[in-house]
Amino acid sequence: RDFPNSVKLRNDNVKSKKMMLFRNAIILILSLIFLVGGGICIYANQLLDKIDYTPDSGSKVSTGSLFENGNASSGAVSAKSGVIGGLYHDDAITNILLLGCDDYQKNDSGRSDSMMLVSVDTRHKKLKITSLMRDMYIAVPGSGNDKLNGVYGHVGGGGKGARKILSTLEANFGVDIDRFVIIDFSAFPKIIDRLGGVPVTLTEKEAGLVNAYSGDSKQVHAGVNNMDGLQARYYSRIRAIGNDQARTERQRKVFSSIVDKMKKASLPQIYSVFAYILPLVTTNMTKNEVVSLASNSLTYLHYPLKQYRVPEEGEYRDSNKNEIFIDGEPTDVLILDLNKCRKSFTSFIFENDIPTGKYSG
Repeated sequence: RDFPNSVKLRNDNVKSKKMMLFRNAIILILSLIFLVGGGICIYANQLLDKIDYTPDSGSKVSTGSLFENGNASSGAVSAKSGVIGGLYHDDAITNILLLGCDDYQKNDSGRSDSMMLVSVDTRHKKLKITSLMRDMYIAVPGSGNDKLNGVYGHVGGGGKGARKILSTLEANFGVDIDRFVIIDFSAFPKIIDRLGGVPVTLTEKEAGLVNAYSGDSKQVHAGVNNMDGLQARYYSRIRAIGNDQARTERQRKVFSSIVDKMKKASLPQIYSVFAYILPLVTTNMTKNEVVSLASNSLTYLHYPLKQYRVPEEGEYRDSNKNEIFIDGEPTDVLILDLNKCRKSFTSFIFENDIPTGKYSG
């Protein structure tokens, strides 16, 4: 027969054992979390170390909302805007120059075959892409005039070439550009394939050219196709149909399709894509900036996508025969009405909030 004190003692022992088991379980779970978390941090750091990072020789006064005051978590309304060194700037808008380069020929620094400015606008909650026409005849700081796509090779391509294009665009259009990303000729199809292809609507003529010249054995047809890397790259470079304006429109279609596809991805899937892409690009974005971009990507990807092109119709004319010579050869270029271009370009980026006055930091 049990006495009251012995029953109480046994119950206390049972409770004590349960508490010890619970405590040990908590310790085990926390240990696993820290172990896995530490492993993830190490893995993430190893991935970031694979970026072809090309640091700037000097730092800008400020970068955009992606990296500073106006990111998605803190809100853009408190971000400041103004003029920095003659450039329109807004903390709530991050401008990233995206360059697709045809540097596949041996001993040739290549040209920036595709140029787009990607603007993450947290003030107006929009994602904006601006195609920059490759044949714009433009003033290059310290180098006279040239077609925009030729500027990349002035200093040997790579990070130096990207900075030269960036400074050229800033000098002509007055828009502060925060960072650049270079995707070379061979990397582009790998990135598209990693995404599982991209859906694009093709005309009959476009489909015929893709089948004939993309280098892919898979056939496409008129209508919607899920194009793989080789097909998407060739489609983005088609010159035989329409003019270069039509070509930039095809490039924006591919970009828009990528955004639409990423919208449906989970954060782990997005990180997986980032992990694959990072070693394939050259950029002056730092590790912390890449992490910030990835962390807020689901927010930015769901902003409405707005598209634009520089120059727009009515803001340029085609050069006359033998009017412009480059390297001693007559060259067809676009002669800009720079004042019109600058006004419409800044209006697209900043909308009705074009910065005035000196940026106060």
